[in-house]
Amino acid sequence: MSDQIERERAPEQTLSLLEEATREYKNKPTNPELLTQFMCSFWAEAGQGIGKNIVVDNFPLTAKEIKEKQEKGYMPIFVPVEVSRVDLGRMFPKMGSWAVQEGSSAVDVFNNSWLWIEASVDAPNRNTTQRQLEEKFKKEKKQGQSLRSYIIGSQISKLLIDKYFDQGTTWSRLLGSCNEGWVLDASFYSSGGLRVGSGLRPEICGERMGGRSEEVIRP
Repeated sequence: MSDQIERERAPEQTLSLLEEATREYKNKPTNPELLTQFMCSFWAEAGQGIGKNIVVDNFPLTAKEIKEKQEKGYMPIFVPVEVSRVDLGRMFPKMGSWAVQEGSSAVDVFNNSWLWIEASVDAPNRNTTQRQLEEKFKKEKKQGQSLRSYIIGSQISKLLIDKYFDQGTTWSRLLGSCNEGWVLDASFYSSGGLRVGSGLRPEICGERMGGRSEEVIRP
């Protein structure tokens, strides 16, 4: 009888290091140590796929500071200096976008280390023109989000809440990235595919079009 019971038991599932770190961080999302641990596990798994060993710095702020920014819609992410958009395309091949392929002419603002990024699923700052976004971010002492930060934030969002940025409903101007002088705009499909546009006229705005910012985190 005991042998039969053993055979009928469902096999125990072993969580990966990233799954375990994700679960712990989701339970205490303002804990700086768990945030660092989560980001270390994220980059360890992503880097392993392309043969890169990525070192993550300790998160420099307190739980109180994390909570204050999260309540305003910001997410902390770590952006490694050694990871390019092409690397991200190899790490997350579902994206399949021209903008993460070798030879892409897109250019990013190159912020690294810990950043705050606007992280709502639907695009923030909707119904704004390019100039209005530029003025808003300048006043707030922020920069327009780059495609590199947008991709990293989206992949982290998928882990934490099972949704990418702009998943099927909105799209975002990314003032931190351009292609041949045109600011990029982007959105994700629920499948993980990435849509990147180039050539959006600066005066265009609408209910489904917004823009995202980023800000370097300083101790």
